Amino acid sequence: MTLGERVSKFVIEARCTDNILFSGAMAVGGFVLVMQSFPIFMNNWVFLTEPRGINKTNENGEQLESTFHYNTGYFQICRVHINNNSGIIYDEMEIPPSESEYKCYLNPLLSQVDLTDISLASLAVIIRLGSPALLHVTGALVCCFAFFLGVVGHIRSSFYTLFSSITYICGSIILCIAVLMVVCVVDDELAPRMKPNAAGEPSKFSYTYGPPFFSSALSFIPVQICACLHAFLYFRRYPSVVEKLKFVPGLEAKLRRAQLDKELGIPPLESFRRGSLASYLPIPSFSQGSRRNSRRSSQASFSNPSLLFMQDV
Repeated sequence: MTLGERVSKFVIEARCTDNILFSGAMAVGGFVLVMQSFPIFMNNWVFLTEPRGINKTNENGEQLESTFHYNTGYFQICRVHINNNSGIIYDEMEIPPSESEYKCYLNPLLSQVDLTDISLASLAVIIRLGSPALLHVTGALVCCFAFFLGVVGHIRSSFYTLFSSITYICGSIILCIAVLMVVCVVDDELAPRMKPNAAGEPSKFSYTYGPPFFSSALSFIPVQICACLHAFLYFRRYPSVVEKLKFVPGLEAKLRRAQLDKELGIPPLESFRRGSLASYLPIPSFSQGSRRNSRRSSQASFSNPSLLFMQDV
């Protein structure tokens, strides 16, 4: 038997007990926290290419430019000089080692240092990343709180399990807003600069997104898996329809309406699809005598909701 067949057999024969589902939820939740937390402190969210003036002029006395590469995060901006594609290598007089070597600078919003000599486009991007950074930290903390609620809810078998599912979704929405704001900031700052100039020459500006960006964006998928697992764990504690009536808003009214439709002979709609809660209710015959009796029974069932399920016992 091959390894794939063994794994398939193990998955098929495994029993989805509460402990197994909880272990899976915790494993996926821990993976989510890593995907969301580590990018906060990384400085390679966006890789940018930007031309900057150097200490050299051409025959017309105009200052020459060379290409610098930047990588930007929430808290740092780093720069390194890269020789252009023409093969020209500048000496230390034209580009000092202090400018050509890889060096990182703290976000000016935190350091209060003027970095206009270092960059323009990258500096504009990192300054506007303050709001996305705040939302990212908030979303990660909310998901961390959801992870804690899931643990407490499983240990105590309480409603914290359901709250964990809801909190996971809220945290992921906040984080998605932060990622979308990063996209808007980068596109707003770089798109105008990447257009060809008046002479038709291509722009020297360019950018690509780094691993932290994709890690944060893709974390939305495992977050939804966590939310589904915790919600499934919570609802498994209430297997019958009568028990679900206690905490599902609007379920009792929906079941009463379904019972009335069945008793009056109204054709079933989408609510009677296989697996829906309305399918738990019996469908009576639609003769004239049964309809008169069904109207009487419906009045009794509305006065006492527990009678809706007596026919299932």
